[in-house]
Amino acid sequence: MRHAVPLFVLAALAAQEPPPAAPQAQPAQPPVQAGPAAPAPPPVAQNPLGETVLSPRIRNITRLHNSMPHLLVGIGIVTGLADTGASDRGTRQALLNVVRQLGLNLANTDVIGGTTTLVTLTCTLPAFAKEGGQLDVKCEVMTDAKSLRGGDLLRAELKGVDGQTYVVAQGTLTVPGFTATANNAQVSKNPSPTGWALNGGLVVREQPCSFYSESGMLELQLLNPSPFNAASVAAGIAATLDGTAARVAAVDTSLVRIELPEEERTDENAIRILNLVGNTRVAVENPAKVMIDQASGTVLAGEGVLISPCVVGLSDLTIAIVNEEEVAQPNPFSQGTTERVGRSRIEVQNNSTPLGKVGGGATVSELLANLKTLGLTPAQLVSVFQALDQGGFLHAVLEVR
Repeated sequence: MRHAVPLFVLAALAAQEPPPAAPQAQPAQPPVQAGPAAPAPPPVAQNPLGETVLSPRIRNITRLHNSMPHLLVGIGIVTGLADTGASDRGTRQALLNVVRQLGLNLANTDVIGGTTTLVTLTCTLPAFAKEGGQLDVKCEVMTDAKSLRGGDLLRAELKGVDGQTYVVAQGTLTVPGFTATANNAQVSKNPSPTGWALNGGLVVREQPCSFYSESGMLELQLLNPSPFNAASVAAGIAATLDGTAARVAAVDTSLVRIELPEEERTDENAIRILNLVGNTRVAVENPAKVMIDQASGTVLAGEGVLISPCVVGLSDLTIAIVNEEEVAQPNPFSQGTTERVGRSRIEVQNNSTPLGKVGGGATVSELLANLKTLGLTPAQLVSVFQALDQGGFLHAVLEVR
């Protein structure tokens, strides 16, 4: 019978000599070690149906459940703008408040706009961020300023949902694009009212974080929840931690729980386990989903999409109304005058495609080949997928944006 061995004892067991041979002269059993019982699957493989099977690392498809990042917001003042700033009253009042805090007494009329602007500040405080850490802060114009190029962000605070200040930001802004001016010409590319204070945010307060949930367990949240993915991740973790006291279970389609004995629930063990299981490769399912962007006509279809055999035919009716102006000249020696006469002409064009057979597609290539034979435009592809979904011929989730 194999006993559960604590994780911190594995290294010591691995260094011991193997146990003596049994009386029947059987070969010695190796020490218990944490690791996969079988060789790791390749990152990309083909199943017997010809579908691609991906096996990414667990660390790339999960995240620690109770270590969510903290979204911070704030308002700041950008100075040093070359006549691209704002001249509104709010910006001048905010700058006046800063000047008065520094001991200079000015009136609102003494502050001239055009070189400053108010901006909104946003950044993400990652879990386990420590005091003194540096973060990138995004600045966006909230006035009528045209660009933040050449500006510097004055010291500003970024607060969390609890109203506490976690980051203090200050520094020179980096703005993409360029602007070139001459006497009578100007050329600009991407004069974005958005800029970045790279490493301009300084962490002044740590966010309380823990590797373990309130129940004292390690919980991994799946980035793409599904029953197959949850079971695959749980099986991969269980195989990697085989021989230890850890118990692994898939709680639902999006959460996998690792339970440790109470004496082993330390941060050191949590880091060791997350690093150990993070390198384990597990198979994930190909989502059966079709995503359509109506604005661009983009269609994304997964490899597992199936279409029942059907017949597709499209008819495009185009009605064009053309307004033309003609000049009407009076007859010679008449009392008439030259007039402009408006005439409208209506053109109707009907383009119909013949009925085409669409067979069942098991892969993306077969699906596209079936639809390509019909010569459909991107806009027509959107209509076809919507009709297939409404008719029950599309065996996948259709998401239209």
